[in-house]
Amino acid sequence: MDPRQDWTEALSITSCLPLRVPGREQVDQLTARLRQHVGHLAPKVDEAINDECHDTADRDTARWLLDRVDHTLRQGPGPDNRTAAVHLEDLALNCRALAAICSHKEETGQLVAIRLLSTPS
Repeated sequence: MDPRQDWTEALSITSCLPLRVPGREQVDQLTARLRQHVGHLAPKVDEAINDECHDTADRDTARWLLDRVDHTLRQGPGPDNRTAAVHLEDLALNCRALAAICSHKEETGQLVAIRLLSTPS
């Protein structure tokens, strides 16, 4: 499966939280796929961090992201449908961020942190 498709679907079905909780079967299926994607991408980001010669804000941000990913994976989906959906949302955001770092590294050879895009007012 395509990671982008999975995180997009996950963010779509969790966009109504906390008012509406998506079905557990769909959450569990997407969670399993996103855990695989994250498990594949995290070592690539770790390698990119280790390729950097100097500590930079981008490197610190990538390290923070890997810590966050590790925490999310260890935390798991929780005991009920709502916590499982929140966990799915976290996995989707983590996967998207990891993929952005990997993509930028492949395209430019440089590590870059995720930057928030400003929205026009």
